[in-house]
Amino acid sequence: MIKCVRCGNGNSDDVVFCQFCGTRLVAEPLPEPMREVAVGASGPLSARPGFERGFRLVVVHRDGTDGMAYSLIGHQIDIGRTDGDLLFDDPHLAPRHARIVVSPSGWVLSPLELRNGVYMRLRSPVDLSDGDYFLIGKQVLRYEIVAEAERGIHAAVEHGVALFGTPTRPAWARLRQITPGGVTRDMHHLGRSEVVLGREQGDIVFSEDEFMSRRHAQLSLRAGRGRLEDLGSSNGSFIRLRGPQPLGSGDLIRLGDELLRFELG
Repeated sequence: MIKCVRCGNGNSDDVVFCQFCGTRLVAEPLPEPMREVAVGASGPLSARPGFERGFRLVVVHRDGTDGMAYSLIGHQIDIGRTDGDLLFDDPHLAPRHARIVVSPSGWVLSPLELRNGVYMRLRSPVDLSDGDYFLIGKQVLRYEIVAEAERGIHAAVEHGVALFGTPTRPAWARLRQITPGGVTRDMHHLGRSEVVLGREQGDIVFSEDEFMSRRHAQLSLRAGRGRLEDLGSSNGSFIRLRGPQPLGSGDLIRLGDELLRFELG
């Protein structure tokens, strides 16, 4: 039996986390090479405030209530479906999906999987790059910049006659709606400098998405670049990470169907 240092309950020898409170039962010591590399003006990394306390990942249910809280200690924590330190039975997760490591400046989240990726909830507006994915409600949308050659397309002419059709405004970007089958369902072209997305109000409406707010998010063109901003929605807007991202207490992380809140201490 392994006694949990947090709640005092006994656990079987084959478990990693306490079955009663979720605390990690065996702390992983910081490897000696990292101790040497991390020594600086603030002293050894393992002695800095926050490292020995580790961090917690709290499961957030769909109704917004908290579920299991996992207390994690160690220089590196891997999250996945079958491999790693913290596992979830989620078919959308790769065997080893994401990694949280300690750095001289704090904790850093890195995606290890490129198909479904790792998303973080926006705390403030973020500039978008071509090919970025973001999540609002249940909608996975890919942001694509429209090439200059496509913006100035004129009416087609057949046998000297210009085709008659719906007038269109030149688009500076488009949103590609991605389905679970990996194919595009709808394509939304952005012609206005500000485009609102929501469930009931906006320029692009997803009326059947119960997880989306009435006015959920806004895409705007600022200094020639697209920007995504949450409009105070209940469930937030999430951006897919392209690489390592520093973590702050209270950050919300989306991996597959799992929503986790990162907490220090």
